[in-house]
Amino acid sequence: MTDPTPQQVQVTLDERPEGIIVFVAGPIDASTLTEVSAVLTEAQRDGRTLYVDLSGVTFIDSRGLGALLAANERAREGAAALRIHAPSDAVRRLLTISGVTAVIIEADELPAP
Repeated sequence: MTDPTPQQVQVTLDERPEGIIVFVAGPIDASTLTEVSAVLTEAQRDGRTLYVDLSGVTFIDSRGLGALLAANERAREGAAALRIHAPSDAVRRLLTISGVTAVIIEADELPAP
């Protein structure tokens, strides 16, 4: 028997001098998209580079990818730059299959506290 309760996403922010880090853990899908998108949009208003740590993402669908691409597009239009960090296997698989690895920039390290 499967658990009928949808998984929850955890989105936390860590403000550092060199940028804002958004840590995402859990699924990014239709049920969590609004929360994730809102945090990314708000964080980009700060002007510092936005780093999205995706190491804790357990599942991502095309809508989750759309949220990342929307944040990337906002950056191209003048909002804070977007960098993803440590994408989980689930995220890496979707990025590769969709062909956007050349579009969204991946950061090897996060800014120091």
